[in-house]
Amino acid sequence: MLERLRSDAQLCDEVLTDHMFYLVELWIGPSTNPRYNIHQVVVLYLLNMKTFLLFSLLFWLLYFKLCSARDTLIFGQNISQDNSENLVSIGKKFQLGFFSLPIESDGSTTTLKKYLGIWYNSLEPQTVVWVANRNKPIVDSNGVFQISQDGNLVVADASQSYWSTELKVSSSRNCVVKLLDSGNLVLMDDDHRYLWQSFQHPTDTFLPGMKMDINLTLSSWKNEHDPESGSFIFKQAQRGDYSDFIINNRSQLYWSFDGHNSDKMLHIILSLLEDATSYSSYNRLFNKTIKQETFNYNKSRLLMNSSGEIQFWKWDESIQFQWVKVWCRPSDKCDINNYCGNFSSCNKNNWKPCKCLPGFRPRLSGHNYVGERFQGCVRKSSTPCVSASATTNNNMTFFNLTKIKAGKPDIGFLSETEGSCQSQCLNMCPCNAYSYNSSYYDRSYSICWIWTRQLPMLQEEQDDGQDFSVLVKRSDIESTAKSCGPCGTYIIPYPLSTGPTCGDPMYNKFNCNSLTGQVSFMMQDGKSYRVTSIEEVDRKFYIKTNDSDRCDDSSSNSYQDDKTSSPFIVTNWCSTQDEIELNWTPAPEPLCDKYFGCKNWSHSTCIANRCHCDSKYSWNASSLSCIQESSRNHSTNRSRMILGIICIAIIILTCIGVLAYVRRNKIANRLDKVSVRIQESLYDSEKHVKDLIGLGSLEENEGESIEVPYYTFRSIRAATNNFSDSNKLGQGGYGPVYKGRFPGGQDIAIKRLSSVSTQGLQEFKNEVVLIAKLQHRNLVRLRGYCIKGDEKILLYEYMSNKSLDSFIFGIARGMLYLHQDSRLRVIHRDLKASNILLDEDMIPKISDFGLAKIFGGKETEASTERVVGT
Repeated sequence: MLERLRSDAQLCDEVLTDHMFYLVELWIGPSTNPRYNIHQVVVLYLLNMKTFLLFSLLFWLLYFKLCSARDTLIFGQNISQDNSENLVSIGKKFQLGFFSLPIESDGSTTTLKKYLGIWYNSLEPQTVVWVANRNKPIVDSNGVFQISQDGNLVVADASQSYWSTELKVSSSRNCVVKLLDSGNLVLMDDDHRYLWQSFQHPTDTFLPGMKMDINLTLSSWKNEHDPESGSFIFKQAQRGDYSDFIINNRSQLYWSFDGHNSDKMLHIILSLLEDATSYSSYNRLFNKTIKQETFNYNKSRLLMNSSGEIQFWKWDESIQFQWVKVWCRPSDKCDINNYCGNFSSCNKNNWKPCKCLPGFRPRLSGHNYVGERFQGCVRKSSTPCVSASATTNNNMTFFNLTKIKAGKPDIGFLSETEGSCQSQCLNMCPCNAYSYNSSYYDRSYSICWIWTRQLPMLQEEQDDGQDFSVLVKRSDIESTAKSCGPCGTYIIPYPLSTGPTCGDPMYNKFNCNSLTGQVSFMMQDGKSYRVTSIEEVDRKFYIKTNDSDRCDDSSSNSYQDDKTSSPFIVTNWCSTQDEIELNWTPAPEPLCDKYFGCKNWSHSTCIANRCHCDSKYSWNASSLSCIQESSRNHSTNRSRMILGIICIAIIILTCIGVLAYVRRNKIANRLDKVSVRIQESLYDSEKHVKDLIGLGSLEENEGESIEVPYYTFRSIRAATNNFSDSNKLGQGGYGPVYKGRFPGGQDIAIKRLSSVSTQGLQEFKNEVVLIAKLQHRNLVRLRGYCIKGDEKILLYEYMSNKSLDSFIFGIARGMLYLHQDSRLRVIHRDLKASNILLDEDMIPKISDFGLAKIFGGKETEASTERVVGT
């Protein structure tokens, strides 16, 4: 450590001397005489002058400025967020300190979240590569970064810790933290052994010098302005016998490295990761030799972006002086793991990239897309396990695709010919597809890949793709006079035609390129445009505009067909991404000739080169067939019958609803009348009680004329918390007694006479009249009463010490113990009220045993010589 400090001081002295000569040169100009260095003379002269004091002051300020930057931190030192004493690596490449990010607010005030992080020291804008307390920012306090008492690195304030290395370190005084020029923050002991390093605990950035292994992960930020751990994680995963680089989105596979990929930049990325075991495994598996290319990784980084991309950035120092994104994956939607679902294909060049493979239909009938995601496909016809029988094999066929990139196969083996590979697939149960490529191993044998499970999404138009064959039922894709066979992954529905032997000649404007599997459409001007999508149900398709023709209104005429003669109509100019939407008109009766007639079209006859429907049949453009008119009438009658049934059902339901409403009103009126009678009866009962008490027609507001006030039922219910059981004091023969608290804190005992009790109006009258008239200090005082309907309630003053029975029972239990339960039988002989004491909890205590006498265990009587007791 001392040697390091000496070297730092020497470096600062050299820098100081250089700056002295630089200032002199600025003052008197550059020297032109190589033999006589005027700069040295001036410097020596200044050293002997009083004016040198001014230069000394300037130089010392410069000295402290140059030598203040530090790259190490020892115990007792810290970095706080309110000063600029950050750690700067010795080569001035990286800096460690606190930085702030705004919190989303209502716009009136801005609150900052503070983090400890590492960023490039001299590059703008600030590029953070590591964050310590990413999931626990500092808000409204001053945090520091330091070595704690237990030797751990911590970010904390006066009240709590926000981040720690969480190591078991015996001593903190010998630990040193240092920021290296590679951007690695290390914690070392006195033997310079690394106890902890940030390169083994990255956040979202991988820097040159890191070691990628199975335990290291890159976790994206939550968004561009929040370093909290996001949804995407880049890591190395074990897959069987080899490891692979993948991206997970909330534990679901989002992207994986493709061993078939010949992207040169990907090889550079693998070299950066260094521990590219999966890449080596792929080399052994496919027998590929990758040429190692040199690449300068200075000022480069691999970033797991919050959008789900793993990105490689390089600082451009030639012209732009900014970060340039050199490479990223996934590069498009088709690069996302199984983005379109099973048994589908994805073309990154199309606006709607997903579609079902020929012989398959959308998994959700009539819904290709739900939201923004394609939901995958299923077979049109169920495919049984294919046996080796010729009959079964004749019902199955393969359609071939080119330049296809597929997921990992389930089975791989050497095969001499493609025919043997195909036979192996047919004899397997199940087999969905195979791929045979002769580019592996030697010319005599090639490798055969077979997919037995659900076939994941295929990627089209891949330059490094391979030939691919999918097994389907022959009837699902076979070309007929009604429709053409598939072209690549495109299904050509009737009446669209790609040749003279299928479809309708009026719609023969399409061309199928069997080498690329792409479909093109020829306009009236003779130009061909690539078809991106065909939607049979809506009778529309999309074409891609050429680069020479701009997609705008000025060039719309070049795409427009003659509407009088062409069945194709442009319905949307450049719907999106330079694509044009076209519709085709419903197909007329199909063409025919005198040799073949209309054998493929039932219930029709060839007349004037058209298959006209027979009598009692008519052409249906939707079903593309002749439909019997009686069937149509039957269908119409059936529709009318269904409509009539629906109308009748609605009328019946309406009538039932009206009857139910009327009946309900009648019942409600009847109940109202009964309620009125009950209320009148209760009112008579209430009036009778008041008459018995002598109150006559007393109302609530007239209670001031007597000593017993009238309380409303609502106030009593509020005082007892709706007669809660928690306020219940006891249960008498005529009803329960509750404790109630009225406004002002007054406690009242409330006796609620039960409506089913045997106490009637006479008992109620007696209790009110007698207690109201007999007001005595030793009689419980009646505070009021209430009559509401069938409710009869009396209000007494509240006795906080309960009733006498609790005291009597306590005295009796004490006497029972003395006379019977005690080992020595004791007779008190002076039991009186003054010898019964009450403690602070009102528990009775028997006292004064001066006259007590002890009897034997079996003695029940004895004589005394004198009279004792009270």
